[in-house]
Amino acid sequence: MREKSLLKKLTTWGLIAIGGLAIFLPFGTAQAKAKQPQYKFEAKEIYVTDAKTGQTIYQKNGNTKRPIASLSKLMTLYLTKQAIDQHHLSWNQKVPVSKPLIKMSKSYELGTFKIKKSKQYTVKQLYQAALIASSNSAAIALGEAVANGNNTKFISMMNAQAKQWHINAHFVSSSGLDNTDLTKYHLQVPGTGKKAQNMVSAKAISTVAAKVLGEFPQITKWSSQPSMKVGNQVLVNSNRLLKGDVFYKKSARVDGLKTGFTDTAGLCLTVSFWHQGRHLIATIIDSNTIFSSMAKLVQAIEKNYVSHAVTVRDHRLAVGKHTITAVPQQAKTVVWYRKGTQTPAVAVRYQDTVNATSVAKNQQVGSALIQLKGQNQTATVPMLAASTVKAPVKHKKAAHHQSLFAKISETLVGIVTGFLKIIGNFIKHF
Repeated sequence: MREKSLLKKLTTWGLIAIGGLAIFLPFGTAQAKAKQPQYKFEAKEIYVTDAKTGQTIYQKNGNTKRPIASLSKLMTLYLTKQAIDQHHLSWNQKVPVSKPLIKMSKSYELGTFKIKKSKQYTVKQLYQAALIASSNSAAIALGEAVANGNNTKFISMMNAQAKQWHINAHFVSSSGLDNTDLTKYHLQVPGTGKKAQNMVSAKAISTVAAKVLGEFPQITKWSSQPSMKVGNQVLVNSNRLLKGDVFYKKSARVDGLKTGFTDTAGLCLTVSFWHQGRHLIATIIDSNTIFSSMAKLVQAIEKNYVSHAVTVRDHRLAVGKHTITAVPQQAKTVVWYRKGTQTPAVAVRYQDTVNATSVAKNQQVGSALIQLKGQNQTATVPMLAASTVKAPVKHKKAAHHQSLFAKISETLVGIVTGFLKIIGNFIKHF
């Protein structure tokens, strides 16, 4: 059940041998014939998507929620970068690391980046350690830094973000470790079971990866490095699809992103790669031949899928009681279809997503949904407000309330007037 170093696991199993390459059968025809296998390698879940539009290019059990091991760290990395962007953290900020995490970092099975008691590490160093070396201690330390030292609060933030994105995911860990390990370090979220673990679909974690790339495209400068020195330690990247490694292929242009392994999750891998000028994301969960499988998957996408250009136009959308002009975040986008088939007809429909009395210029107020006719694959382009719309000012009716001073003055005048009348009447009688 332990989140072992994937590098150690691969060395143990000898899975980096080229002889482990699997043969990938063409897409499309296999999908039409239920009895015909699509490929010879084993992978329980597969998902391929366009990082910008979210269009599903290919999937197998992509919505099935299951353990994903260290792929979970992608959510931790996203929330850490969000905290930096919101000025709650900074890259050079020193992060205190607790004694249990220091102890975890020195574990043979759980540690890939040793944290010294006498040294504080920056957010940047821990981020790189979590991304490249898949350090469990670094990922948990980052989560605690984001949540002001509260690990349980950070897990709640992970689940809240998943709910906001409407993805099929539930987290109990910021690192991908399950409770069989977390309890030893007093990091189990209260109310979770003894063997509880992160349960996330391939589509969901691919969506998280797309969000990371969208918010922090520079992450690939780190994730594409086979190794990186941090302090006096060398972080070793276990992704064998990178330049200089055995499964590297120049045409694939793989530039990251995250590996993972536990006994229950199996070998897992999410990669980002380029095809026809577009950033794509592919996830494989629970495969016995993870890198050869991914290499064949990427090759199959390159061989069998092409993009079709689509123009997205301005559109009038409802915002509360207003109707405003919305402009596409990208006027030119693409949809993917299988090579050799007829160029697809596409339908573009618009959906408003904001019900507010005011919006700021460039705020997302809806989406353009581009769908291949006859298919369920949808590409999405955010629609942004072309101008600021302010809420109508409610004018309150002028209140005719007298001030306290005016009331006192009026009362005194009344008393004096009354007194003078009494004196006047008294004089008349004399």
